[in-house]
Amino acid sequence: MTPRAWMIRAGADGEREAECLRAGLVIAGWAEVGDLTAVDSWDELRNVLEIAYPRENPRVISNWQGQLWRFRSVIAKGDLVVLPRKDRKLAFGRVLGSYRYRADAPPEQRHVREVEWLRADLPRDQIRADLRASLGSLLTVSELRRFDAAARIAELAERGTDPGGPESADGLVLGAEELAELVEQTPPGQTVQLTVREFIGVWDVVSRSKSAIAQIRHDLAEFGLSTVPPFTEVGIDDKVAVVPIGTAPERDRRARGEETAALELEAAGPEELAPEFAEEPGDLRRFELAVAGAEADDSPADPAAMMITVGRLPSARRKVITVNLTDSITHAVGLMAQHDFDQLPVLSTEGHPCGTISWREIGATCRSPKALVRDAAVQRVRSIRTDEPLVDCLGDVAAHGCVLVLKPDGSLSGIVTGFDLAHRFELELRPYALLQEVERRLRRALTDALRKIKETSGKYGLSGDEARIMKLTTKGLNFVDYIGLLKRDDVWSATGWMLHRDTFLQRLDDVRLIRNKTMHFHDTDDDRDAATREIQTVLAVLKTVDPQP
Repeated sequence: MTPRAWMIRAGADGEREAECLRAGLVIAGWAEVGDLTAVDSWDELRNVLEIAYPRENPRVISNWQGQLWRFRSVIAKGDLVVLPRKDRKLAFGRVLGSYRYRADAPPEQRHVREVEWLRADLPRDQIRADLRASLGSLLTVSELRRFDAAARIAELAERGTDPGGPESADGLVLGAEELAELVEQTPPGQTVQLTVREFIGVWDVVSRSKSAIAQIRHDLAEFGLSTVPPFTEVGIDDKVAVVPIGTAPERDRRARGEETAALELEAAGPEELAPEFAEEPGDLRRFELAVAGAEADDSPADPAAMMITVGRLPSARRKVITVNLTDSITHAVGLMAQHDFDQLPVLSTEGHPCGTISWREIGATCRSPKALVRDAAVQRVRSIRTDEPLVDCLGDVAAHGCVLVLKPDGSLSGIVTGFDLAHRFELELRPYALLQEVERRLRRALTDALRKIKETSGKYGLSGDEARIMKLTTKGLNFVDYIGLLKRDDVWSATGWMLHRDTFLQRLDDVRLIRNKTMHFHDTDDDRDAATREIQTVLAVLKTVDPQP
């Protein structure tokens, strides 16, 4: 079996480097985690991490779980390791033994694997650009898989030269590697801020298609990065912060100075959900191919891409005007009248959302000049997180007029009302309604054209019995069938349309592609408007040649 290749860092500032090279070890860190020798299941490891780090984001725990599982259970005797050094040189070694816990060592040096160091001081510039880019991951434990990495690292360890690979190219820079380098160079307390348009542009894409999202999520996970808020949950011109996530406890805390529980992050990706993704590199590739194949044949998208979360609503992330329990009713009335609001969120004395106050509660309250908001019957309404499904709040909005949207730390992020939901569903449903109208007019026009052909020539010119042909035409065909019929000279002539056929059929084919994406939830907010305009254009053309409603 061909040895696999791993990069294992020696700490946020290389603090474990000297011990690694002196003792012939690679050391994982995670000082708060005890002996993992008896931890032989994926779920048990998760439980250990959740106990050790109760204030960390579940997404971060998932990332650490994958790294420690690789270190504890996946890395095998004979595998190759690369250790980045503080002086920008690299050490190469071969794993000699299984996971071991050194109880008598300092806490941050207890999780170890024995290594024979083959070469300890190779300059980074001895490695070609593609493989060097793969070493940009901020994770403590990561596998080097791309560009024939294992074979090339074996050659580097033995001879000190990089033979290159079949896909290698000098000067190649990976998008995620650029971001990882920017994040690593950013001073503590600061973050890399990009608009979503700029962020996805690093991958040379212009919209958040399903395949683009899958690739970006994969690369972010491999390089130990994420965005706050999730880049899939905000507008294309809104800003996100690119942050290190799950690299290791000491590295994350150095970057943020705190635990990650309050970070608003995306859910864990498939590569972090089960141990097989940590064990078999081919599984992630098969996942990527499945995603690409699903888009190619118009199969439904994966559930994560289909789900619309509360955070997708602009109002869920918009600054909210609030009142405190200790504010006067007069102040609340003034704010509601000034902004034409039906209700206002109410905050407790500690600043936590505790409900809403509306005109109804104000009207039922004694209007003493000294009356306070807390004297009103503050309505208890549901609070929901930005990452929860939008459908989960429909009943509460119908019953109470709104829901309060919270950030991961429990503070107020926004408010969702019935108006917000109506506007969102109008955006979602408009393409479907337009497509339905386009198809209805195409069916009617083609039915009339085929009837004319039958009256003139005595046959439709299609295979199958007459009843089936008319049923298909009146009940609906595939878009490709509509286009195929309109390419026939007799059918086009029978429509009587005074249009440039090639141009119209090209636009109709564009609508076909849009329909496939729209009906399977492949599109996102930033390209939905463009798709809707394209459908509206084709519908407008059809209305000129077929004005009847």
